[in-house]
Amino acid sequence: MSRKGAVTAPLQRLLTLDRQYSARLAIPREARFLRLLALAVAHSGDSPIWLIGAAVALVWGNATWCDLGWRVLIGTLVAGVVTTALKWLFRRQRPPGEGLGFYTQFDRHAFPSGHTSRSACLVVLLAPLLPPWCTTTFALWAGLLGLVRVTLQVHFISDVVGGWVTGLLVGLAFQVVF
Repeated sequence: MSRKGAVTAPLQRLLTLDRQYSARLAIPREARFLRLLALAVAHSGDSPIWLIGAAVALVWGNATWCDLGWRVLIGTLVAGVVTTALKWLFRRQRPPGEGLGFYTQFDRHAFPSGHTSRSACLVVLLAPLLPPWCTTTFALWAGLLGLVRVTLQVHFISDVVGGWVTGLLVGLAFQVVF
């Protein structure tokens, strides 16, 4: 067996397990209420919502809100650029299934998850401005956001983990600046 084959086989096994466990987490189509809740959580991480919130904080906020607005704006944009670059580098396709649609119209690549990258980055960037209970709640939301992206079959588990790592690294890099 060649060296490439020796490396490829374990990676293929991991990717197979990733697909299998991700598929097990899918919310059935019949569970309409649960799917609706998952969609609400999933869309709470959409870029336009965060960018509008940042704009409102910057235009109408006091100094604290402006600081928050700048962090949200920078975190959303930079995490988005880094994630998009990584998606085009890896070009991993999204999971097959019924969860596709809106997301694939604009972004057909899955790794890393942009929603989880953005949410993890924002948790890191906003933590210094928030009380501990709020940071904890925000971090739990970021975790739930990643989970529902898998349950809606728009990402694999590894896409979400990759998004969290990407977002944490981008957030930590900018934390040095702020």
